Amino acid sequence: MRWAIMSASMALAVSAFGQDDTEEIKPLSVEQATELVATTKGPLFLDGGTIITPETAEILARHEGMLYLREVDVLTPELAEALAKHSGGINFEVSTLTKEAADVLAKHKGSLDIGRLTMLSEGVAEALARHDGSVGLYSLKTLSLEDAETLSKLKDWLVLPSLSALSPEVAEALAKHEDALILGKCTDLSPEVAKALAKHDGLLSLKYQKSLTDQAAAALAKHRGWLTLDIGTLTPGAALALAKHEGRLDFSGLKTLCDEAASALAKHRGELNLGHLETLSAEAAEMLRSNPEIRLPEKFR
Repeated sequence: MRWAIMSASMALAVSAFGQDDTEEIKPLSVEQATELVATTKGPLFLDGGTIITPETAEILARHEGMLYLREVDVLTPELAEALAKHSGGINFEVSTLTKEAADVLAKHKGSLDIGRLTMLSEGVAEALARHDGSVGLYSLKTLSLEDAETLSKLKDWLVLPSLSALSPEVAEALAKHEDALILGKCTDLSPEVAKALAKHDGLLSLKYQKSLTDQAAAALAKHRGWLTLDIGTLTPGAALALAKHEGRLDFSGLKTLCDEAASALAKHRGELNLGHLETLSAEAAEMLRSNPEIRLPEKFR
């Protein structure tokens, strides 16, 4: 259930962060903020370019539901203090996050999703690691070893879907994280990085991967726990390696599977989710149906 909610939140976050900022810049009045809180049920979305002050942010913080604030021009400690009073998730964009503002945001309880932030200033990782709730840094492209070691101390989900490259050292530091670790866009997942990530104890999700080498698959197969792989293709060799994985295994982006790969995965022990398959031969479907722990789309059951 937590994964379903988080996936939906991530989809909304990616969608919101990807919109064009062509709206007219306009301030949000106290009256408008009060009316929004009074009339909005569920997530509350502000248009891009809406200027919020500490006063209006404190009113918005009373909303019972997710706050999607889009771009925040400057997140001052005063504005962060007001937003931190919100009892639910907060989703916003900011190009710069200071240590002072991050220290205040750390008092917030609930999910914290930040877009547009491509790098962390000194001290920000330490502040975010103290946050009581999940932290999603949706635009973060690079991460130092020191910051990786610090963020790994977060006591909730850590979502880093835009990291384009990982060194084995950074991967090993992140693997120390004791809750769900969501990574993405690692276009070249080397066996060394996969081996380091496999040491993670908990939900490990690698999103937006185009493919997976047989060697990297063999390394990931040693992961103990829930492993989700959003990949477009799966070779027979990679399938054979991953069939040895012990724990739940999800392939969220896999649309087709060759007979050899299906034969290998049919031997997997543990829950296996292939619910996104679109094409499959009759022989492959029959092999996969022989394993009661494999979840298939209805048309292949």
